[in-house]
Amino acid sequence: MNRDVFDPDEIRAAIDGLAVIDLARLRRAGRLLAFGLACEADDLIGEAVAATLSGTRTCPRRMALVPFLIGAMRSIASAARGAAGRVETAVSFEATGTDGRPLVVPVDPEPTAETRLLATEDKAERIAALENLFADDEQALLMLWADLELTPKEDIMIMNDLDDTAYATIRRRMRRAINGRYPAGWTA
Repeated sequence: MNRDVFDPDEIRAAIDGLAVIDLARLRRAGRLLAFGLACEADDLIGEAVAATLSGTRTCPRRMALVPFLIGAMRSIASAARGAAGRVETAVSFEATGTDGRPLVVPVDPEPTAETRLLATEDKAERIAALENLFADDEQALLMLWADLELTPKEDIMIMNDLDDTAYATIRRRMRRAINGRYPAGWTA
């Protein structure tokens, strides 16, 4: 028996002893995590509790039960989204429900060839605009290229021989240049 984790009897006793506020936290987290899934908050809570009682998920003694169950619910919801191929939604600005609120409508998850082409062209235009903006600032241009390659901060700092202060200074300079050139954000 692993004494680093709670056994099923201890879990059962802890669940029976949950305060009203703990149950409310679980339900609130369940509602948020169940959004967009074909289940309710109580379904996620039930699955998390069942997995914990069965030993499929084990709660370490160093962790409180409620955060553990919320983490288990997050994991279950994430797996459900991946398995179900979650339906993307968008807010419709053309239609409203009977209560006057905008409708949330399903969106075709597979973009069309035209949409992909337009997105590629838009991305190329944005990159070219940023390269032009930083053409006279070699450090900012190098950092931009590193960002495009998804290079981690630590690697950028090592490659350019920067400390935290210098890195932050370049980032601030970039942010100010972008905000100065595009005060309303990028508009197509």
